[in-house]
Amino acid sequence: MQSPAKKNAAPRKASKVTGGKAVYDALRRAIISLEMEPGTILEEEQLCERYKVSRTPVREALIRLSSEGLVDGQPNRGMRVAPLQISDVADHYEAMDVLMPVAGRFAAARRTDADLEQLKRELERFDSAVRREDLEEMIESNHDLHVAIGNAGHNRCLARGYVQMLGDKLRLAQHGLTRSGKGKAHDLAMRLQGTVRCSARLVRAIEKGDTDAADAAARALNDYVRGQVIDVLKASRGKEVALSNPDESLRVLARALGD
Repeated sequence: MQSPAKKNAAPRKASKVTGGKAVYDALRRAIISLEMEPGTILEEEQLCERYKVSRTPVREALIRLSSEGLVDGQPNRGMRVAPLQISDVADHYEAMDVLMPVAGRFAAARRTDADLEQLKRELERFDSAVRREDLEEMIESNHDLHVAIGNAGHNRCLARGYVQMLGDKLRLAQHGLTRSGKGKAHDLAMRLQGTVRCSARLVRAIEKGDTDAADAAARALNDYVRGQVIDVLKASRGKEVALSNPDESLRVLARALGD
């Protein structure tokens, strides 16, 4: 039986894309794709000129991106693309060690038929983007697949926290890709082939309703991506980073970088 609230609810209208939403989408894509690198200063006047809008939608977009951890600072006081430090990398994967298995378990236990359709659709979209080496679509479809996993658990707080972590996850996945254009797209596609395979195992576990398998698949996915990032850092400047009084998570990362 429908609840009174649902019974009397007005038909949902298609959401209107506002200036702030359009600027948010464009800025978010630029940040996650590393078109705007970590630490880039975000000046409102330049953003207004870039996106042909007034200050209000720019500020709305910056505030929203700040709440998602992609932007640091406050309007009128200077804002920048959130940096990614060595400690951030360790913190991110430590948090994902907790969040991803929980998200997988909840999704396996609570997913609906509609959730499964969405998961399969997003997985196919991700796989197709990697095969076609479509840079923007690889990033967006990877993000949307994880959003679908978070939503399939039907826990708003967990889904919100999980989705907030995705921005850093996607930026880290591109770390060390120095080429641009088709070269960058090819390199990212090579890196994401294994991610697609791990993601497919996670979706299959969720489809079967196997919480233990979903937990294991989520851990394997996080371990795979973390291993790639560590390999990249080994080949870049990881050994030059001085760590003062590191906690255990930093010690583990430091040892890996020093191998």
